[in-house]
Amino acid sequence: MTEPGIHPHAATGLIDARLAQAGWQRLNAQQGEALAAAQRLHGLDLSSARGRAAIEEGDFIVIPVELVLCQDGEFRETRVIFALGHQQLISVEQGLRLHALDRASEQLFASMADGCALDPCTMMFCLLEALNEAAHASLRGIAARLDERSDAVAAASGGFDTAKRQAGVADIAGTAMALGEAEELVAKAVEGQLMLARAGRWLRRAAGDARLGPRLSVLLSDIHSLRRYARFQHDKIRNLQQSLMTTLDIKQNQVIKVFTVVTAVFTPPTLVAAFYGQNFAYMPELALPWGEWMVMGLTGLFALMPLAYIKRKGWMR
Repeated sequence: MTEPGIHPHAATGLIDARLAQAGWQRLNAQQGEALAAAQRLHGLDLSSARGRAAIEEGDFIVIPVELVLCQDGEFRETRVIFALGHQQLISVEQGLRLHALDRASEQLFASMADGCALDPCTMMFCLLEALNEAAHASLRGIAARLDERSDAVAAASGGFDTAKRQAGVADIAGTAMALGEAEELVAKAVEGQLMLARAGRWLRRAAGDARLGPRLSVLLSDIHSLRRYARFQHDKIRNLQQSLMTTLDIKQNQVIKVFTVVTAVFTPPTLVAAFYGQNFAYMPELALPWGEWMVMGLTGLFALMPLAYIKRKGWMR
C-alpha cells in the first residue's frame, strides 16, 4: 500500500520502520552488520548454517522454514528463519526479498493504520498465512507445467508428436529430465509444508489456544490440505515417469525385434553366399545355363521363408 507521491522503495522502508516499532524486525542474510547486531543483542544464532531444527534460545523460539516459491516467474528454494519472542519477532530471509512477506507487511501496516494492536504472535500468524498462500500459488504453477508435461508424455507414449515425427529415445530422455526436476521441486514443496505446519504448532504453543485458536486451526488445516495436494502432484509425476519408462522399454524391445527380423531374413542368403564362395573343384550347377537364376531364386525363397513365418506368428506387430 503506497501513498500518492511516495516512491515504492521509500514506502517499503517506511512500512519496515513502522513494523519494527511494533515489534517485527525484518532482516536479510545480506545485511551482515544488522544481522550480527541482532544476534549479539538477543544472543541468537540466525545464520544459514544453524541447521533445520526448531529450538528455544533464551526468550525466543527460533524456527527455520524452507519453501519453494514462484518469484519473478521462476521457482526458487528459499529459507526464512523466524525468532519469536514475547516482545519481538525477528525474521531473516536468505537471499531475495520475498514478495509474500511484502504483501503481509502491507496488510499489517494497514491494520496498524486502522488502530489494531499488533503483537509478535499475531504478526507471525500473518506471515505464515502469507507464505502458505504463496506456496499454494507456486504449487498451482507447478501443476500447470505438469499438465503440459503430460501432453509431452502422451505424445512420447503414442509414438508420434504433433509434427508426425516419431518420438525417439532423446525426446523421452528430455521429458524424463524435466519430470525429474519437477519431482524435486514438489518434494521440497511437501517438505516446506511440513516445516510450515511445525512453525504453526510452535506459534500455537507460544500464543496459547485462547488468542489465535480458531484462526490458527484453520491455517494448520490449510497447510495440511496443501501438503496433501503436493503429495498428489508428486504421485502424478511418479506415474508419468513410470509411463515414460514403460514407453522406453517398449521402444527398446521394438528396436531389438527389428534387428532380430533383419538377422532372420538375411541369415539364409548369407549362408548361400558363403557356400558359393568356397573354392570347390567341381560345382555341377555352374555348367547349367539357368544355374545362376536358380541360385538367385533359391536365395530369395530362403529369405522370404523366415519373413513369412515371423509375419504368420504376429511378431511384426
